[in-house]
Amino acid sequence: MADSGRTSRQSIDAKDRPSLIMAPDREFSAASYVHTKLPPDTPRDPHSEKWVAALQNQIRTHYGIASVNIDQYSPPLYVVSDDQPTVRVRAERTGNANWRFEPLQQQWERVPLPDGFQPSSGSDKEAIVYQPSTAHYWEFWGMEKSGRKTVNSVGQTVDEWRASWGGKIDKLATSPGYFPTTDEGYKFGATATGLALLAGLITIAEQRHGEIDHAVHIALPQAQRSRWAYPAQRTDGEDDDPEAIPEGATFRIPSNVNLDGIDMDPYAAMLAHAVQRYGMIVRDTAGAVVFYAENPLSKGASHPYFGPGGILRCPKGYAEAACYPDGNNRLRGFPWHLLEAVQSRPQQ
Repeated sequence: MADSGRTSRQSIDAKDRPSLIMAPDREFSAASYVHTKLPPDTPRDPHSEKWVAALQNQIRTHYGIASVNIDQYSPPLYVVSDDQPTVRVRAERTGNANWRFEPLQQQWERVPLPDGFQPSSGSDKEAIVYQPSTAHYWEFWGMEKSGRKTVNSVGQTVDEWRASWGGKIDKLATSPGYFPTTDEGYKFGATATGLALLAGLITIAEQRHGEIDHAVHIALPQAQRSRWAYPAQRTDGEDDDPEAIPEGATFRIPSNVNLDGIDMDPYAAMLAHAVQRYGMIVRDTAGAVVFYAENPLSKGASHPYFGPGGILRCPKGYAEAACYPDGNNRLRGFPWHLLEAVQSRPQQ
């Protein structure tokens, strides 16, 4: 479960914040796309060649490299204990104090926000809160302090938080890895596709372990408008080309490719093995082609990616170009040209 023990009620230094290695039937159903390995004979999508070429072109035309979102535009993960006090998070939007949505507010009445909580930097301001003891999971988008105070479940006066959208999953162990559209037509979840933030997130614990045993999510600058592929439940794509890549498309490296025979940075190889076994799924649009890794919300020597002995093996123990998680450095050698798109799996 958590790789660093229980969450204290006291503020936790970022380097000691619990992470986790996701497991089937605990974090999402074993039958979900998250944990289902792609069979070698999974059919290619008829658009595979065109989509792979489009993906490579988007890398070339948007900064010339793919990368991994870490310090912003990727969520922090708060794994909390069963005795964490709960508090209401207000479903409210900046600049629109009159906006309310009661079905969402009901999901956020009792959230176990830990001391020292903060969302990611960047305009998305996303965050994940997960309580393994209850299997309850929350995710937020556009989260910020409201400027007001509120009272938590143990009578403490604390800062009030609000968020623009997101949702709650009551039984994460049985979740398909996305927020299904409700009978009323409500589309919960922080991502453009409704895929759960955690479902394709590369956690700190997994990176320290050196192996990712689940599907991973990516974002693209351009995706098809109005059409999506399973497991996506919706889209924010704006490309009118009917043959553009749809959100929810799954790419993989064919099983007959010997990844150990390709000259790659070890970090790129770790990602490539996950993509080969489970696939990478288009989750959102973004300003570049990116993967999503757990945001540590830390700096300096305590940074688990860039600090001394960190995941990205920075030779000087701090962030510099030589260890950035991009196509010129820690993603060096990732075989984008060998990808193929597979046919969409049946809707669950």
